[in-house]
Amino acid sequence: MDFAPAAPGARGLAARAALIDSAIRLFCRQGITATGVDAIITHSGVARVTLYNHFGSKDGLVDAALEEEGVAWRAWFFARLARVEGPPKARLIAIFDALAEWFARDDYFGCALMNAVAEYRNQSPAILKVMQAHKKPVLEHIRSLCDAAGADDANALAGQIDLLMDGAIVKALVRGDAKPAQEARSIADVLLSVALIR
Repeated sequence: MDFAPAAPGARGLAARAALIDSAIRLFCRQGITATGVDAIITHSGVARVTLYNHFGSKDGLVDAALEEEGVAWRAWFFARLARVEGPPKARLIAIFDALAEWFARDDYFGCALMNAVAEYRNQSPAILKVMQAHKKPVLEHIRSLCDAAGADDANALAGQIDLLMDGAIVKALVRGDAKPAQEARSIADVLLSVALIR
């Protein structure tokens, strides 16, 4: 049987992916500052020189890892909501069902981006930029659902739902269970019943 040769750069892409995956896992478990390059190299099985060739420095890896984590999370989140049948309100409520699924995973250690902003106490412009780039499409998506559901003030309602999401994300990390998603879902249900006109 003939096999096509690997695409050029496939090994490099695999090494890059391994470094990013290891970085996110370690950053979420230990924190960014406490995670040294040696730990990332050991966990990923990738040569040190490869890390520097791809990212230039640990800071470069941090920025790239957080950015890619945001992309992956948004893809999962938007796809999860798109599978929900029914009116826009059903998708708004399903936000918290999706969070419950995320919180119940064995690899849930909070939101990598929120953890990073908290660790650096808003003092890293690069991390703040990545976080803002992540939050913008999430808020836009929620706002569009609020608008489609008939909210008088879709921006305000989206902000309130986002606040509930962030609170649930942090509380689930602190408590170590998925119950905060259901608690936030109950609050959102009341909020939506008041805020929606149709």
